[in-house]
Parts: sequence; C-alpha cells; structure tokens
Amino acid sequence: MLELAQNYASALFSIALDDNKVIDYQNEAKELRKIIKNNEDFILLLDSRFLSVIERMHNAELILKGFSPDIVNFIKIIIKHNRVNYLEDILVAFNSLCNENQDIVEGLIYSAFPLDETTLLKIKNKISQIENHKVDLISKIDPSLIGGVKVVINSHVYDGSIKNQLEKMQINLLRKEL
Repeated sequence: MLELAQNYASALFSIALDDNKVIDYQNEAKELRKIIKNNEDFILLLDSRFLSVIERMHNAELILKGFSPDIVNFIKIIIKHNRVNYLEDILVAFNSLCNENQDIVEGLIYSAFPLDETTLLKIKNKISQIENHKVDLISKIDPSLIGGVKVVINSHVYDGSIKNQLEKMQINLLRKEL
C-alpha cells in the first residue's frame, strides 16, 4: 500500500481515536467507498482541474451532506493537496487501521454474482465462528467461480465454489482411471 495513503489514513484514524468515534468514522468511510464504487464521476468531480479548489470543496460538502464534519473536512484536505486519486487507497488503509483497533480480521469473499446483505452476513458469522475472530469481508465478483463462494482470510482459503467442486471431481475421476 502506498505510504502516502497510509499516512493520510493514520491521520484520520488519530482523529477518530481522539473523538472516540472509530466505529462511526469507519462506517462513514465504508459509505464513502460505496459512493466512489457506484459513481465513477465522483472522483473526477472532486479532482477536476476545470474547477477551482474552492468549487471542488464546495461540491464535496454538497455530496457528503449527511457525513460528519471531520470526514468532510478530511476530504477537503485531500482535495486541497491534490490527493483525490489516492482516496480509495486511503479509505482502505483507514478501514484496516479501524479493524485492527477492534480486533477484526479482514478477508475477501469471491462470488460469481453479487451477494445480498443477508447471505453475506450469514457467511461472515460462520467464518467468524471458524476463525474465532470477528470477520470483515470485502466482496469481489469472480464469474469464473460459476456459483458458490470462496473466502480468503490471511492464508486460509474456504472454497465452496462450483468451480472448485468440479476441479475436485475431475481429480477424483482421473485417479480412478489410473
């Protein structure tokens, strides 16, 4: 991860700790990541050189109206210092710091299709029981899985994908032929 992103994330984390709002700011950072993911023009708008820094900061205020003042001010600093292109990396690093603070293990969950919140929560709970830690999973789409899910946490891989099951069947069939 970029050192720059880590430095900005650490600064925001220090503010969250000082304000005793680590969970609140983490939730807002997750919402902001969703905004970035679902709106490709968001970064372009905040980083546009056709607008003045003041105009870009004003746009950030309008878009992030329901967010806490500290998060909005943090985004303004990012805009002022021309670091908007690093915003996603900064938010990822910030999330990692928050999770570490709360003893939450991060992982990735791969699925062929987007998972609904209920299914994702069930999987998180099951993996949390197995890992003996609270788990935070980031969803990634991998159409090659065909169906099912694959969860990767540190060096552990929990693979319940159809692709994996087919590969196991193929290996078993090949063994029987020999």
